[in-house]
Amino acid sequence: MTPGSALLASAGGDRVSILLGLEPAWPAAHAFGPALTVQGAPGDNLALHQAVAAARPGEVIVLAVGGETQVAHCGDIIAVAARERGVAGIVLDGAVRDRTQLEAVGVPVFHLGTSPRGPGKAGPGALRVPVTLGDVTAQPGDLVCADADGVAVVGAADADAVLADARALEDREREIVARLERGETTVEIFGLAEPP
Repeated sequence: MTPGSALLASAGGDRVSILLGLEPAWPAAHAFGPALTVQGAPGDNLALHQAVAAARPGEVIVLAVGGETQVAHCGDIIAVAARERGVAGIVLDGAVRDRTQLEAVGVPVFHLGTSPRGPGKAGPGALRVPVTLGDVTAQPGDLVCADADGVAVVGAADADAVLADARALEDREREIVARLERGETTVEIFGLAEPP
């Protein structure tokens, strides 16, 4: 099973950057894979079209557009194109539209609000370059995990170790749940102080 952003953040500590403030296009959306980083222009989605055309199956497109929310950068047409290319998800610091159709398309999209206004297609843009969304910089090939809890970014060099730590933490959490179901309390399990 693919880990969630909370598990990666807990297991990875300071090896994991957390991008807050983006929302999933639908509650159960979950994207996981290496980043195809894209520097776009606010109010323009030419770079996103180019990224979808260049994407390798399983990549998560990470698009920086400077937090632009007056114009939508992604809608159902580009999501269908992304699905057909095998894109694992789209993370962008800008608005989307056609939000109700995005779940039916099935490509997980994480965004900053919505706008019915469509984008231009003039550029400029660049693919597979470092990009900054909020206070997080993503490099090409970084591991990206996005879900309802947030977006976790793990540097490619740390990805295997963080994933191993996440699997170990998941095993420990399963044991904690089993102990809770047998009647123990979290105070007992974690050795917490009893109330005075």
